[in-house]
Amino acid sequence: MLRGVGPAYSCDGRKYCSEMRSCGDAKDFFKHCPTVKMDGDNDGISCENQWCT
Repeated sequence: MLRGVGPAYSCDGRKYCSEMRSCGDAKDFFKHCPTVKMDGDNDGISCENQWCT
């Protein structure tokens, strides 16, 4: 889970869909953590095959 309040986030090092716990996690990390690798087809939807169908 992302840590922080408001716009200040602290990403915990997870980068891949397999490391997420939910679609919500995936969306938050995709939005706030620039080093994630969760949109293989570059359509702007994170983890659509695993979490966010």
